[in-house]
Amino acid sequence: MTSRVAAYMRISQDRTGDGWAIDTQRRKISDLAKLRGWRVVAEYEDSSVSASKPRGAGTDWARMLKGADAGRFDIVVAVDIDRLLRSTKDLNTLIDHGLQVVTVDGEIDLSSADGEFRGTMLAAIARFEARRKAERTIRSNERRRAEGMPVLSGWTPFGYTKDGAQIPEQAEAIQRAFSDFTASRPKSIRGIAEDLNAKGFVTSRGRPWSTYAARYLLNNSLYAGFIRYNATGELFPVAEGDQWQPIVPEALWRRSAAKLRDNKAKVDRRGNQPRYLLSGVARCGRCGAAMVAGQNEHRVPNYRCGQNFHVSRQREPVDAMVAATVQTMLASREVTDMLEPEGGSEQMDRQAMLSRSGELRARLDDLAPMLTDTTVSMDMIRSSMKELEVEITAIDEQLAEPSPSEARRLAERAAGVEDDQARRELVERLWEALSVEEQRIIVTELVEVTIKPIQRGHVRFDPSLIVIERRRA
Repeated sequence: MTSRVAAYMRISQDRTGDGWAIDTQRRKISDLAKLRGWRVVAEYEDSSVSASKPRGAGTDWARMLKGADAGRFDIVVAVDIDRLLRSTKDLNTLIDHGLQVVTVDGEIDLSSADGEFRGTMLAAIARFEARRKAERTIRSNERRRAEGMPVLSGWTPFGYTKDGAQIPEQAEAIQRAFSDFTASRPKSIRGIAEDLNAKGFVTSRGRPWSTYAARYLLNNSLYAGFIRYNATGELFPVAEGDQWQPIVPEALWRRSAAKLRDNKAKVDRRGNQPRYLLSGVARCGRCGAAMVAGQNEHRVPNYRCGQNFHVSRQREPVDAMVAATVQTMLASREVTDMLEPEGGSEQMDRQAMLSRSGELRARLDDLAPMLTDTTVSMDMIRSSMKELEVEITAIDEQLAEPSPSEARRLAERAAGVEDDQARRELVERLWEALSVEEQRIIVTELVEVTIKPIQRGHVRFDPSLIVIERRRA
């Protein structure tokens, strides 16, 4: 039987976009497959994915693991081990998915103890090389900041040449963007992006302007003559001379940055609760980790294992199954026997406390940037931040305490209806009127949800793999 293989290619940076290094990897893998008589059934390519960064759900690495779970192939082929594995965690992930690894340089049989040992050693060496490179980069960046030179990640900031000279027409567009955003009748970030596109400008990566790119521009301290160290928020002034000189006044940039922080705080104050019924509630059927909400490569909403890539399942049918099960339980006459009595613990307004916690966290975020402002007392700022942190901790501790049964309240509202069908319909209406947070509380009171991995070769949604069990007391 011809072996089915997946080709995996990765390159840390593809600045020209021509992908010549990827093509070289693809050719070498194809030559090896022909020599061995294998059939390449899938190709996975991660361009501009650094070895030191995690490969998230949107990468081809994640799609490759999903393909393995679906039984599309049994062997993964790469040019060499550091193209495929950059940590022992990556190695363990492949082992968990039952894959055999082959490189152009040789084969690693992960099903044997010797092969797993060799793979572990090679992955550890690759991890050592990646970390050593990262440490050298950090030291180099520290030196550049101290000398007043920007730390560039391979892309020249919009408005400047590679040598740090200003490009007049781009600098004028930047000044207009800052002025429009901070005006008394301000233009939206989306509107600024649309203006830049309408004038024929593209980002430093050669792409059309998005709201994300426009927001980054309006928060970029380099345009005010400062180099920001993102890890601490500390600002370093640009060296005097002709290179990387300010495009907008410092005061204008600070108004823009403050407005962006205020926009974020307004979003935070809407609440920092999870927005989906089972995010953090359902469990992975392979490793037990909490499932988190996201999207697959086709932008279909899903739940996936929050720790590895073991399980991924469409969100809507899972939510519908769990909601239907919980509603059936709430409509039954026996449900109140398994729930905490109404007076079982002290009543508290959880929604108000969550809102208060969001407000305190937003104020904490507003104070943090002031630590770099030398005109303000550092002791006063730290004291204020400490008071906020103490109150946030107290609220978190209260929220962790058991609250009166939300499920019991809803069930008792429907208990007086004698007809079973009418009682079920009332429960459904009451359920739909609840907020997502209230629904989540009831789900965690009543059931435990486990999402099991799909069977190899099975692609349709299988309700039997969604295990909903009554929560044990």
